Amino acid sequence: MSFYTSEIKTGAPDAFKSETQQLIYERLEATGTPFSRIESDPGISMDDCLNIDRAFGIETVKTILLTNRQKNKFWLYVTHARKPFITKEFGASLQIPRVSFADEATMQKILGTPHGAATPFGLLREEAAEVTFVMDRDVAGRDRIVITDGDACGFIAISNRDLFNLLGRTPVLIENPAEIVAAPKVPEAE
Repeated sequence: MSFYTSEIKTGAPDAFKSETQQLIYERLEATGTPFSRIESDPGISMDDCLNIDRAFGIETVKTILLTNRQKNKFWLYVTHARKPFITKEFGASLQIPRVSFADEATMQKILGTPHGAATPFGLLREEAAEVTFVMDRDVAGRDRIVITDGDACGFIAISNRDLFNLLGRTPVLIENPAEIVAAPKVPEAE
Protein backbone atom coordinates (compact mmCIF):
# COMPACT_ATOMS: atom_id res chain seq x y z
CA MET A 1 0.00 0.00 0.00
CA SER A 2 1.44 3.37 -0.94
CA PHE A 3 1.68 6.44 1.29
CA TYR A 4 -0.18 9.47 -0.07
CA THR A 5 1.55 12.84 -0.34
CA SER A 6 0.08 15.72 -2.29
CA GLU A 7 2.01 17.94 -4.61
CA ILE A 8 3.77 20.82 -2.87
CA LYS A 9 1.36 23.70 -2.25
CA THR A 10 1.52 27.28 -1.03
CA GLY A 11 -1.19 29.00 0.95
CA ALA A 12 -3.57 27.66 3.56
CA PRO A 13 -5.77 24.58 3.13
CA ASP A 14 -9.39 25.11 2.11
CA ALA A 15 -10.64 24.02 5.56
CA PHE A 16 -8.94 23.92 8.96
CA LYS A 17 -9.00 20.88 11.23
CA SER A 18 -8.40 22.80 14.46
CA GLU A 19 -8.16 26.28 15.95
CA THR A 20 -4.39 25.82 16.19
CA GLN A 21 -4.11 24.98 12.51
CA GLN A 22 -6.18 28.05 11.64
CA LEU A 23 -3.99 30.24 13.90
CA ILE A 24 -0.84 28.93 12.17
CA TYR A 25 -2.00 29.77 8.66
CA GLU A 26 -3.50 33.11 9.67
CA ARG A 27 -0.18 34.12 11.27
CA LEU A 28 1.84 32.91 8.28
CA GLU A 29 -0.39 34.91 5.93
CA ALA A 30 -0.51 38.03 8.12
CA THR A 31 3.28 38.18 8.36
CA GLY A 32 3.92 37.22 4.73
CA THR A 33 6.15 34.38 5.90
CA PRO A 34 7.11 32.12 2.96
CA PHE A 35 6.40 28.41 3.34
CA SER A 36 5.39 25.38 1.31
CA ARG A 37 3.17 22.57 2.44
CA ILE A 38 1.88 19.14 1.60
CA GLU A 39 -1.06 17.06 2.69
CA SER A 40 -0.45 13.37 3.34
CA ASP A 41 -1.57 10.25 5.04
CA PRO A 42 -0.85 10.53 8.79
CA GLY A 43 2.92 11.00 9.22
CA ILE A 44 3.52 9.12 12.43
CA SER A 45 6.19 6.46 11.84
CA MET A 46 9.74 6.75 10.60
CA ASP A 47 8.68 5.12 7.32
CA ASP A 48 5.92 7.73 6.93
CA CYS A 49 8.40 10.54 7.51
CA LEU A 50 10.67 9.18 4.77
CA ASN A 51 7.83 9.66 2.30
CA ILE A 52 7.33 13.22 3.53
CA ASP A 53 11.09 13.84 3.32
CA ARG A 54 11.01 12.64 -0.28
CA ALA A 55 8.07 14.93 -1.14
CA PHE A 56 9.92 18.04 0.11
CA GLY A 57 13.52 17.00 -0.45
CA ILE A 58 14.13 18.03 3.20
CA GLU A 59 14.28 15.85 6.30
CA THR A 60 11.41 16.11 8.75
CA VAL A 61 12.09 16.73 12.43
CA LYS A 62 10.29 15.39 15.47
CA THR A 63 8.71 17.67 18.02
CA ILE A 64 8.12 16.49 21.57
CA LEU A 65 6.25 18.18 24.44
CA LEU A 66 7.85 17.27 27.76
CA THR A 67 6.88 18.00 31.34
CA ASN A 68 8.29 17.66 34.83
CA ARG A 69 6.84 15.31 37.44
CA GLN A 70 4.62 18.05 38.89
CA LYS A 71 3.30 18.91 35.38
CA ASN A 72 3.88 22.61 35.98
CA LYS A 73 6.89 23.16 33.66
CA PHE A 74 7.03 22.31 29.98
CA TRP A 75 9.62 22.03 27.21
CA LEU A 76 8.90 21.81 23.50
CA TYR A 77 11.85 19.94 21.98
CA VAL A 78 12.60 19.88 18.24
CA THR A 79 15.10 17.19 17.33
CA HIS A 80 16.36 15.11 14.43
CA ALA A 81 13.71 12.64 13.28
CA ARG A 82 16.19 9.78 13.31
CA LYS A 83 17.97 10.33 16.61
CA PRO A 84 16.75 8.46 19.66
CA PHE A 85 15.33 10.61 22.44
CA ILE A 86 16.75 9.81 25.89
CA THR A 87 15.05 11.73 28.70
CA LYS A 88 18.07 11.47 30.99
CA GLU A 89 20.35 13.11 28.40
CA PHE A 90 17.78 15.82 27.65
CA GLY A 91 17.48 16.67 31.36
CA ALA A 92 21.26 16.67 31.82
CA SER A 93 21.68 19.03 28.83
CA LEU A 94 19.38 21.57 30.49
CA GLN A 95 20.35 20.76 34.09
CA ILE A 96 16.77 19.90 34.98
CA PRO A 97 15.35 16.90 36.84
CA ARG A 98 13.62 14.02 35.17
CA VAL A 99 11.09 14.79 32.43
CA SER A 100 8.43 12.72 30.74
CA PHE A 101 6.25 12.99 27.67
CA ALA A 102 3.17 15.16 28.10
CA ASP A 103 -0.07 13.23 27.79
CA GLU A 104 -2.53 13.95 24.99
CA ALA A 105 -4.88 16.01 27.17
CA THR A 106 -1.97 18.28 28.14
CA MET A 107 -0.85 18.59 24.51
CA GLN A 108 -4.37 19.59 23.50
CA LYS A 109 -4.54 22.15 26.31
CA ILE A 110 -1.13 23.74 25.65
CA LEU A 111 -0.39 23.23 21.93
CA GLY A 112 -3.89 22.54 20.65
CA THR A 113 -2.63 19.39 18.91
CA PRO A 114 -2.99 15.64 19.37
CA HIS A 115 -0.08 13.21 19.68
CA GLY A 116 1.64 12.85 16.33
CA ALA A 117 1.01 16.49 15.44
CA ALA A 118 3.10 18.44 17.96
CA THR A 119 4.60 21.48 16.28
CA PRO A 120 6.69 24.50 17.21
CA PHE A 121 3.81 26.53 15.77
CA GLY A 122 1.89 25.53 18.91
CA LEU A 123 4.06 28.11 20.70
CA LEU A 124 1.93 30.79 18.99
CA ARG A 125 -0.88 29.94 21.41
CA GLU A 126 -1.31 31.95 24.60
CA GLU A 127 -1.51 28.68 26.53
CA ALA A 128 2.10 27.96 25.48
CA ALA A 129 3.56 31.27 26.71
CA GLU A 130 5.53 29.62 29.53
CA VAL A 131 6.77 26.64 27.51
CA THR A 132 10.55 26.59 27.02
CA PHE A 133 11.48 26.17 23.34
CA VAL A 134 14.43 23.75 22.93
CA MET A 135 16.09 22.59 19.72
CA ASP A 136 19.03 20.41 18.77
CA ARG A 137 21.90 22.61 17.62
CA ASP A 138 22.25 20.67 14.34
CA VAL A 139 18.55 21.05 13.56
CA ALA A 140 18.67 24.79 14.35
CA GLY A 141 21.61 25.08 11.95
CA ARG A 142 19.59 23.85 8.97
CA ASP A 143 18.31 26.35 6.45
CA ARG A 144 14.83 24.78 6.37
CA ILE A 145 12.92 22.22 8.38
CA VAL A 146 9.70 20.28 7.90
CA ILE A 147 7.17 20.32 10.77
CA THR A 148 3.48 19.55 11.13
CA ASP A 149 0.85 22.21 10.72
CA GLY A 150 -0.90 21.01 13.88
CA ASP A 151 -2.35 17.96 12.13
CA ALA A 152 -0.64 14.62 11.47
CA CYS A 153 -1.70 14.89 7.80
CA GLY A 154 -0.27 18.37 7.14
CA PHE A 155 3.39 19.35 6.87
CA ILE A 156 5.07 22.71 6.32
CA ALA A 157 8.60 23.43 5.10
CA ILE A 158 9.86 26.73 6.50
CA SER A 159 13.22 28.36 7.15
CA ASN A 160 14.38 28.27 10.74
CA ARG A 161 14.97 32.03 10.64
CA ASP A 162 11.37 32.63 9.53
CA LEU A 163 10.06 30.18 12.13
CA PHE A 164 11.95 31.91 14.96
CA ASN A 165 10.77 35.34 13.76
CA LEU A 166 7.16 34.15 13.52
CA LEU A 167 7.27 32.67 17.01
CA GLY A 168 9.13 35.66 18.45
CA ARG A 169 11.42 33.15 20.19
CA THR A 170 14.90 31.80 19.81
CA PRO A 171 15.25 28.24 21.09
CA VAL A 172 17.60 27.05 23.77
CA LEU A 173 20.13 24.97 21.82
CA ILE A 174 21.39 21.63 23.09
CA GLU A 175 23.55 18.82 21.72
CA ASN A 176 21.87 15.47 21.22
CA PRO A 177 24.76 13.00 21.47
CA ALA A 178 22.71 10.07 20.14
CA GLU A 179 23.70 8.53 16.85
CA ILE A 180 21.41 8.91 13.86
CA VAL A 181 19.42 5.74 13.28
CA ALA A 182 19.71 4.45 9.75
CA ALA A 183 16.61 5.17 7.75
CA PRO A 184 14.59 2.07 6.89
CA LYS A 185 14.30 1.16 3.24
CA VAL A 186 10.98 2.30 1.82
CA PRO A 187 9.98 1.25 -1.66
CA GLU A 188 9.63 4.05 -4.19
CA ALA A 189 6.05 5.18 -4.78
CA GLU A 190 4.52 3.65 -7.85
